[in-house]
Amino acid sequence: MGIFTKLRGMRDILPEEIDIWKKVEQTFIEISELFDFREIRVPILESKYLFEKGIGRDTDIVTKEMYEFKDKKGRDVVLRPEGTASVVRAYIENKIYEKRKIARFYYLGPMFRYDRPQKGRYRQFYQFGIECFGGKSFYFDGEAIQILNITLEKLSIGNFVFLVNSLGCKNCKFKYTEYIKGYLKKIVDKLCNDCKLRVKVNPLRVFDCKNYSCHQSIENIPSIFDFLCDECKEHFDLLANFLKKNNINFKIEHKLVRGLDYYTKTVFEVFCKNQDIAIAGGGRYDYLVKEMGGPDIPAVGFAVGLDRVVALLNQEKRQKDESIYFILLGEQAKIKGFDIMRELIENKIKVEADYEERSISEHLRIANKYGKKLCLILGENEIKKGVVVIKNMETGIQEEIKEKEIVKKLRERLK
Repeated sequence: MGIFTKLRGMRDILPEEIDIWKKVEQTFIEISELFDFREIRVPILESKYLFEKGIGRDTDIVTKEMYEFKDKKGRDVVLRPEGTASVVRAYIENKIYEKRKIARFYYLGPMFRYDRPQKGRYRQFYQFGIECFGGKSFYFDGEAIQILNITLEKLSIGNFVFLVNSLGCKNCKFKYTEYIKGYLKKIVDKLCNDCKLRVKVNPLRVFDCKNYSCHQSIENIPSIFDFLCDECKEHFDLLANFLKKNNINFKIEHKLVRGLDYYTKTVFEVFCKNQDIAIAGGGRYDYLVKEMGGPDIPAVGFAVGLDRVVALLNQEKRQKDESIYFILLGEQAKIKGFDIMRELIENKIKVEADYEERSISEHLRIANKYGKKLCLILGENEIKKGVVVIKNMETGIQEEIKEKEIVKKLRERLK
């Protein structure tokens, strides 16, 4: 048997990448918790019918992309392709609506879609998302966008814009869908095979098509804003004013519909101009809770593709390894070194030691290869003098410090 390799569309996230992943994840968590969102953890494995009902039976995710199979009892199950449907199920099943008037959640974890692997798109990918239940006001939409905007700015993600649209309420959406269906039937010969099917089952999905000829064919199609009722127009206008007042860079995109059926009124994506990709998206879904068997409760949320956010953070933004590389020369140094390491760990200073017998030059070469900022060196001479040597790997400067001052001196240099 040959060497095992990962499945197509999967990937290993190696230790040298994890620091930047943790930074991204912790930043999203920190900002969301400041807005009093609370973590919820939902299963990776769910019923297939949850997503048929939640996402839409005719969406590309459900018809083409779900990892689905039968379990040992013959039940149709899937690896979750997105987070919202699962969180809604948990919200209803646990009757959270009886406990909290406004319920705010965030989630974090892997999702799975059997899609064509390409740059920034994997079959197992990672999302951070928030869901807020119970609020109809445009301020809740604005809050979701604000959280996303603040977090991306804190991560120094530059040159991004929010693309924003409205799909209207159920009545507005129905009227527009019927109009689009009639419009598309007149030009159906110009559409790709997928869009010809979409005309019959879900005409708005045509706006998601990546085919150039389809884009050209619908270029002059009327905007949904011509079909919005007064309430939906007011909701969108108030949200747009909110975004302006909060200095959020946004653009109204009339053809933005998102790839999921549950959206109503506000929909948005975050588009990075430099990379020409969307890294996040979300919107309002006022009917989904009721359609999935719960009470009539509005909701809004977003999901972020963490793989894409991490990819946007340049290599030079990665921090130098902040753990100390401890060089222990000789058996006595190893014994003494454990006492020093214990003190460092008690003071929350990360330390890594290599207990193999190597020359000092080889130890330093390894430390440099690992990207260490500081080395501690301890040998027989240092033990006799009651000192440890600190070497700055960036400047090459080294100095002796007394054992009792190790923690203080390291903290000064790690700043």
